[in-house]
Amino acid sequence: MGKPHMDSALLQAARQIYQYHLQYRPEVLEQPPRGVVIHRRTLRGDLIFSEFPILLPQETFIPLQQLEPLR
Repeated sequence: MGKPHMDSALLQAARQIYQYHLQYRPEVLEQPPRGVVIHRRTLRGDLIFSEFPILLPQETFIPLQQLEPLR
């Protein structure tokens, strides 16, 4: 079974948030994040470090594996 469809705008915004933290806030990444939680309408979000993130109804969790480029 394939991966569920991820809205490309959400994925792009989540990647930008992750890349921003890699470039400008490396101290935040002392431990690897689990992914990004992002608001589906505003595309604002933040890194998540907890194993079981609690989301608001309008939020989506995007795991780190979907944010990193394929190797």
